[in-house]
Amino acid sequence: MLLLLPLLLVAPPQVDYPALKQRLQRGNYAEARAGFEAILAEKQPPVVAFVGCAQCRRAEGDYTQALETLDAGLKLHTADPTLLAQRADLLYFLGQWEAAVKDAEAALQKQPNQFLARWTRTRILRDKGELAAADKEVRWFVRTYTEASAAGQDITDPESLLLIGLAGAENARWNNKPQQFQFILQEICEDALKANPDFWQAENLAGRLLLEKHNRAEAAAAFDKALKINPRAVEALVGKGLLALEELDPATAGRLADQALKVNPKHPEALRLKADVRLAEGDLAAAERLVLAAKLINPREEPTLARLAAVQHLLRKPLTAIIAEVEAFCTKPGVFYLELAQVLLARKQYAQAEEYFKKAVEVRPDLSAARAGLGLLLLQLGREPEAQVQLEAAYKADPFHVRVSNALRVLKHLAGYATRETEHFVIKYDAQADRVLGAWLADYLEQVHAEYGRLYGFTPPGKVLVEVMATREMFSGRVIALRGLPGAAQGASTGPLVVLPSPRADGQTRNYNWAAVIRHELTHVFNLMQTDYLVPIWLTEGLAVAAERTSRFDTNLALLRDRLADGTAFHLDTIAAGYHNFANPAEVLLAYHQGWLYVEYIRQGHGPEGIARLLAAYRTGLDTPAALRQALGVSLDEFELGYRKFVRGRVGTGPPRQRPMTLAELEAAHKTQPDDPDLAARLAEEYLRRSKPTEARKLVEAVLARHKGHPGAALVKARLLQRDKDGAGARAVLEEAVQANPDNPRLLTALARLYTQTNERDRAIQTWESLRKLGPPETEVLETLEKLYAAANRPLPHVEVLAELAARQPDNLAVRLQLAQLHQANGSPEKTEYWAREALFVDVGNSDARELLLTALRAQKKDAEAARIDGWYK
Repeated sequence: MLLLLPLLLVAPPQVDYPALKQRLQRGNYAEARAGFEAILAEKQPPVVAFVGCAQCRRAEGDYTQALETLDAGLKLHTADPTLLAQRADLLYFLGQWEAAVKDAEAALQKQPNQFLARWTRTRILRDKGELAAADKEVRWFVRTYTEASAAGQDITDPESLLLIGLAGAENARWNNKPQQFQFILQEICEDALKANPDFWQAENLAGRLLLEKHNRAEAAAAFDKALKINPRAVEALVGKGLLALEELDPATAGRLADQALKVNPKHPEALRLKADVRLAEGDLAAAERLVLAAKLINPREEPTLARLAAVQHLLRKPLTAIIAEVEAFCTKPGVFYLELAQVLLARKQYAQAEEYFKKAVEVRPDLSAARAGLGLLLLQLGREPEAQVQLEAAYKADPFHVRVSNALRVLKHLAGYATRETEHFVIKYDAQADRVLGAWLADYLEQVHAEYGRLYGFTPPGKVLVEVMATREMFSGRVIALRGLPGAAQGASTGPLVVLPSPRADGQTRNYNWAAVIRHELTHVFNLMQTDYLVPIWLTEGLAVAAERTSRFDTNLALLRDRLADGTAFHLDTIAAGYHNFANPAEVLLAYHQGWLYVEYIRQGHGPEGIARLLAAYRTGLDTPAALRQALGVSLDEFELGYRKFVRGRVGTGPPRQRPMTLAELEAAHKTQPDDPDLAARLAEEYLRRSKPTEARKLVEAVLARHKGHPGAALVKARLLQRDKDGAGARAVLEEAVQANPDNPRLLTALARLYTQTNERDRAIQTWESLRKLGPPETEVLETLEKLYAAANRPLPHVEVLAELAARQPDNLAVRLQLAQLHQANGSPEKTEYWAREALFVDVGNSDARELLLTALRAQKKDAEAARIDGWYK
């Protein structure tokens, strides 16, 4: 019968080998090595002493001494299969494949079932690209394990089980047998630990397999178990570091890499982990040094060479030599291309990542990658000359590609634009339609750039491209290379590019506050670039809305209040979807509103520095929970709980939300609950809407007889009295109801409207102001108050209400003009200047706003600035 277990020589009785082995397994490498060396000093040391000593030296990175120890053992124990297998494994680890194969084959000649020798041969076949032969080898491990179990001779040696698990994992990957992973975790690893509770390698294998499947919690638990056994287990420390990187926590990954390298400063995987951390930090030189150090140890590891290639690319050096080096020893270097693509993707090198992902799929169909359009990406990033080359090549290959065709049309259209260049911007626009706007943009962009530079402590590299598209079709094509961008869209940014539709697009005038849009989109420019595109959409959109300096969401409170009540308001895990749900404008509006409130919540609790810390945390690659914890000192759950409380305070209570009911439902409900005043009032309102005043009057009078001042009933009765031309009666009913319910917005609105209709100006102002004080009011409140204050010639409250209207309506030119005129009449050139500029931010061609601005500037002795602006119009 085939002997299934590898032969191990037993140490002499006088040597406490298990104790030394335990010290080795628990990371006491120096103590274990001293014990093994003491044995080696004897005349006839056993094989296990050479193996143990070599393993100690290898664990600490002393590979030369480890090889010399094994060489010495083979001189004494000629052709011993265990020593040959150990040396083959170490030689493979060092990239010396030819010598490793020689030793492995020699070991297998002596002992055909020598697991470690066979595993070394398997890995070399795999890494050379001889996948069919490697697959045959991994199947041998699975078959041997199965046959042993069937024969009642279960393999229990933990080191053999580890190799079976490693081979079984490859078999599962290559032959689409995912169920085998569970078997390895639950049977192989567990059996190895039962045989030797100190066998941390089994926990490390479990952690690696779980990490591969992105089961982070269980992977972390497995690595922690391994490190509890051996706190100096480099492979487990690196595993935890890789887990930290996947969780976008490069700081923890770096700390774990340092721990691993302190134990073994020459461990290639630990050096790669540290290099990945340096890449995340943007320190390319340090990353290159670390990768080169790893390559010196093993020049044939594809992950190492992939990172070297990535660094070369980021340093703008050619990759030809590295690719040729890899392909010289591997006919199917899919791992190299996959790892290269992943590193480049992490650095947002999208075009190159796409290229190498595609190459990985080509050489290894089991390693697939995403594809993207390089030309379209370059166009979105504002690198138009490069995009032209790529798009023309793409169009030549496929002239029916709509997005490529549209993109080329956009580039052709842009070729006729005028260009104005400033210190930090290149501005393109239609010289005929937008010459004056181009001048204003050049001036305002630099102002905002300087402001944001101070705010964020960051300046985007290079010049930002800003384009004002002369038609909505070209605007849509420039942004998405397709028609159909929502008409409400007034700007877009990809980072180094900002695109606006002209207010004169398509020969029509669609005035909008282009300055607010610039502030919004430049926020994205700064946030995206300063965080290497890692800022989440809710944060950058929230900051962008805040930067607009408007109150445009004041009329959105009812929607947000209702969604909070329903439990359907967005949270950080769901809000991103809302921004792109153009089929449901309410969802888009809600997402922008909530994103802004997230920013306001952070600023209220942590100040501007809280935002700065959060942006800095995202720049390091942290995910949202980790970033919140690091920057704000709160967990994600704590943050969301505090945010909900903050938002409820902002939206107020408001009237209770009522489920819509049909007439039949209301009648049935009232019949069931005849004493419910709210149901009776709702039914009366529905009767009045359906022109059934008699039924309505009967219901509300019964309600008011029992519930004096009931809001719903009072509103219906007042409307009935107004129908009967009894204004005084309606007023009396409403006044009584307001006295009983002074904070009811529906009652106050009805009474304020009545006072306004009857020209009772003071009472009307008082009532409208009561509504205004309840919270962000409806626009009707502000617009009516503006008219009442104007008629009463009360300039101070008039200006206050107009300013509130202007903040709520960023595109309202008339309000801004009126404010400028009022301040001019009041002799305030500074405020006149401010509001005249605000008016021109909506319409640069408005002559009244221009004259108000020039007059205000000259009144302040700003003659040079007045002359410069006046020159833009010449």
